Amino acid sequence: MSADVGRYYDENTGRFLARGQGRATGAIHRAVWGAGVSTRDEAFHFVHELVRREIGAVGARRILDLGCGVGSSLAYLLAHCDVEGLGITTSAVQADLAPPSLSIRLGDFCRDELPSPVEIAYAIESFAHASDARAFFERVARALGRGGRLAICDDFLTGSSEDYWVREFRSGWHVSSLLPIEQVDRLAEEQGLLFLSDRDLTPFLEIDRPRDRAIRLLVAFARCSRPKSPGFQALRGGNALRQCLKRGLVKYRFRVYEKRGIS
Repeated sequence: MSADVGRYYDENTGRFLARGQGRATGAIHRAVWGAGVSTRDEAFHFVHELVRREIGAVGARRILDLGCGVGSSLAYLLAHCDVEGLGITTSAVQADLAPPSLSIRLGDFCRDELPSPVEIAYAIESFAHASDARAFFERVARALGRGGRLAICDDFLTGSSEDYWVREFRSGWHVSSLLPIEQVDRLAEEQGLLFLSDRDLTPFLEIDRPRDRAIRLLVAFARCSRPKSPGFQALRGGNALRQCLKRGLVKYRFRVYEKRGIS
């Protein structure tokens, strides 16, 4: 992650928590209306449940949240699994807002050494912010023991990187590692992290709510003046992401990698 990403979340986290639809759960990531989901709270915990399955599959005792926000994902998993949990965030504001009962570290998962060993590491909508995708996998691979797993839930590029909406998304949300799946898999494999499973969650996202349509109109109206406020930049990036999803330029996927070879 970069200093720009840290400032982005320093400036916007309070707004996300106060106005976002995940405010009841403390979640900053997206709701996923997958199979069996009937309430909004369940939609925000859908990805947590996918991570929980990976924890059970390997009998993990120690997990690491890469880009943990204010700790809502970590808190949920600790409440439902018999594990020790650690988190890392690049935002000082998020670290300060996290419950004191959680073990959360301020740092950059592309530059700093990660706590180790862990059996499960997961990144929910944080990998795309990585300033150096290769360094991300290098550090995660060092933190994982043999047989450990990395779960990434994020957007992956499926269209042209030069498309207008892709560039708007990257700029508005400070996204540095919006990459094709094939490139991500190669970078992971270089570090002994081999692809294990994939789920396309794109069909289960909400991308055309009345609120979304209102934001699209607001961003279009303000496009000429292009306000510089952190809040508007977040709206601009979110609007661009929805256009990318609707046009098939990106896909929102849950992908799991397993560490092979020596520990």
